[in-house]
Amino acid sequence: MGFVFIGNNDFVKDYNLKQFNNLVRFDSAIFHGKTSFSGITFNDYAIFMRTTFHGDAEFIDVNFQCDAIFNYANFNKVHFNATNFKWNAIFNESSFKWAFFPLVNFYGKAQFGDLKKLERMHFTEAKFSSGISALFGFKEGKATFNGTLLENISLSLKLGKDATIDFKNTRLSNTNIKRKDLEYHIMQENEGDYIQAKEIYLLIKNNFHSIGRYDDESWAFKQEKDMERKSYSLYFFKKDLKKKKEEKSHFLKWICSKNFKNWIVSGFWNMIYGYGERPCNVIKTAVAIILIFALSFSFIGLGNPEIIELKGTAIHQKSGNTVDLVSKGLLKNNVIRNFPDSLYFSTITFTTLGYGDFRPLEGWGRILAGSEAFIGAFMMALFVYTFARRTGGR
Repeated sequence: MGFVFIGNNDFVKDYNLKQFNNLVRFDSAIFHGKTSFSGITFNDYAIFMRTTFHGDAEFIDVNFQCDAIFNYANFNKVHFNATNFKWNAIFNESSFKWAFFPLVNFYGKAQFGDLKKLERMHFTEAKFSSGISALFGFKEGKATFNGTLLENISLSLKLGKDATIDFKNTRLSNTNIKRKDLEYHIMQENEGDYIQAKEIYLLIKNNFHSIGRYDDESWAFKQEKDMERKSYSLYFFKKDLKKKKEEKSHFLKWICSKNFKNWIVSGFWNMIYGYGERPCNVIKTAVAIILIFALSFSFIGLGNPEIIELKGTAIHQKSGNTVDLVSKGLLKNNVIRNFPDSLYFSTITFTTLGYGDFRPLEGWGRILAGSEAFIGAFMMALFVYTFARRTGGR
């Protein structure tokens, strides 16, 4: 404990060690040069608490047949290539600049909670055994799980604002993970790689479906479609375009491209019904349509078959009541122009009820009424589809 190692140290070559059969403690030890424990087997507890590695550290092809405890350790650059953690691997509150865990097998708990520092951490093609729990918590930095097996485990992420996760080519299935742990932390989305981000959200969506988190599945599907929509704009929004002429040229090409059309259509469906995941969007759109048509009808006017104009007044055919509508500017040539009646007529037209107490005028009035009735029938069917998808379509 508290040892200081000067220069490079290879515990296999320099000390002729192939395994530690007893408890190994390097508490608060300081390694100034390159340090290698590669090829060694730890049979009892391996404790590296508060150990500092100023140079590169190598734990390549190491077998931990016991708990490996690295709490509060400080690493500059460390390699755990093809290492086997037969029991628990504990790295809580440690610091990493660069950490590599390719082809590592975690047979017990893997805890990387509350890391003090992290720039990059790679778990390329690592394997987490079924049934175990894994914890990763860091405020900033990037953790890459490219090709990693994360099936049938409990995965907890406690990430800070500037922390990102890369699940590219990850086998993620039946993994217990929460939506709030992932939001705003997908690396490809933050870096503008929307095509790859779409594939990752597809992976996350399928995982949520496998564990029955249908609300989270809905969120992941919406994110997947958002990434697809954003990818259509990549042709124009290129970061390497600096000159205004070059930007203008690319903009014109984008406008004329299929990507622009897809971007418009995708944005439209997102606004109307949120790709089938937002019933409230359908309701909001329906209200907006009814109001727009109501304003149009109040401008064009409506006909009322129950009212007959007679010398500046109006007589109701059924009740016989005389109403002074002309002086109020609401009735002229048997045409009604007021917003409440227009809103009422727009609503019953949208819902295709058609009570018959008002009628559209010839010309534009009939065109508007027919258009609204068609749109209304479509929107009501769209609402039923979206509502059913969100509540019982899983």
